[in-house]
Amino acid sequence: MKKYNRSLIAAIAMLGIVLPATAQEVHLSLSEALTMAKAKNKAMQVQLLEEKVSKMETLESRSDLLPTLSAQGSYAHYFERQVIFMPGAFVGDENTPVVDVAVGGKNAVNGYLAFQQPLLSESARRQVKTATLGEAFQAQETRAFRARLTAEVTTTYLRALLLSESLKLNQQSLERNVRSLEDSQSLLSQGKGLKVDTLRSFIAVENLRSSISYLQNQYETTLLHLARIIGLESAETIVLIDNLEIDEGIMIFGSTAAGEAEIAANRPDLQQIRLRVEIGESMMSQTKAQKLPTITMMGAYQLQAQSFDLSFSRWPGTSFLGIQAYVPIFSGNKINSRLGKASVMLQQSELALQDLSQKAAIEVQSHENDLREGLRRLEIHGNTVEAAKVNFAMVNERFQSGLSSRLELTDAELALTESRMNQLQAFYKVRIAKLEYDQALGLLSE
Repeated sequence: MKKYNRSLIAAIAMLGIVLPATAQEVHLSLSEALTMAKAKNKAMQVQLLEEKVSKMETLESRSDLLPTLSAQGSYAHYFERQVIFMPGAFVGDENTPVVDVAVGGKNAVNGYLAFQQPLLSESARRQVKTATLGEAFQAQETRAFRARLTAEVTTTYLRALLLSESLKLNQQSLERNVRSLEDSQSLLSQGKGLKVDTLRSFIAVENLRSSISYLQNQYETTLLHLARIIGLESAETIVLIDNLEIDEGIMIFGSTAAGEAEIAANRPDLQQIRLRVEIGESMMSQTKAQKLPTITMMGAYQLQAQSFDLSFSRWPGTSFLGIQAYVPIFSGNKINSRLGKASVMLQQSELALQDLSQKAAIEVQSHENDLREGLRRLEIHGNTVEAAKVNFAMVNERFQSGLSSRLELTDAELALTESRMNQLQAFYKVRIAKLEYDQALGLLSE
């Protein structure tokens, strides 16, 4: 028995050590969640690496205009010496037109240093411009991804807040309805109440318990999604410390008179389409340059030696410096086909830019209207909540004095709960409308 008690105490002690580590709480504000997401989100890290790849591609394209220097060396042992063919008269054999003569040693060493410098390569120069535009495109893609990540984190955080506040309201309503059910059961047992009132209270309580169970499950699922996108470990429990209340900054916002130029400069998707047009133009220019001649300066220095043994006494050197020109004449219409393809892609990008510019202006105006409407509805719901509070207080006072029925009190409680829920929904919708409005203006990408 003592051994069993010691084992039980040890197990409890181990639980005391393990449980805090597996249920660590992280108190998180929205701004902290956004900061963590930008630093730890896996997809964001992939995009940042993609941006580095584009920078490396730009450096690679620039290397085509830089000089190249290479060295090579070799050693060979000939079991049979090399031969050359020459007229027999050269070696005193007048009767044989061609004779083979063994030359050189059985051991040969060769060292070679080569140098090349492009002097004229218009295609390579224009390729650098295309790669630079591609690097700028990836930088805008990073801004666009950051904006999407900000919107996703903010929406998820606000949804979790809405579910949390909804849970609190339903819990409060459940407590009031449980008391109402207990009162109804007491009055029914005393013969002073109706069975239908007890059944109505019972149904209300069970419905609220069902709603609370559903909301709790949605809340936990939303927190799991939030933890994933901000890069938290699964063992950490998130505790939200913000609320759905809006600040005065939301009440005062600018108009779409900010101008299309400013919106286009702020929105990364518009910048991407604009860069795509420039990349298309640069690719056409680069393809045309493939028809132009290229000039390259080249040079080399060579050392070689041969010997019958491994003692090389003489190392004759050979060197040269020259210029090589290459002029394309006919490439089987390959360049013309590339030009046609680049022209079609350029037209696509130009049409996409026009379409997205028009959509952007409409999006800004639409989200501004949604925000204004949300603020008006929030004001209405605020007044409704105040009226519902006064109504519930009055009906409750009348009920306590025996001047009102339990049904009237239940209806007043239901009206108060619904008005508060509607107000929470209005807060949430205003915050989301402001988020979408800022995203349409391109303010989430920084």
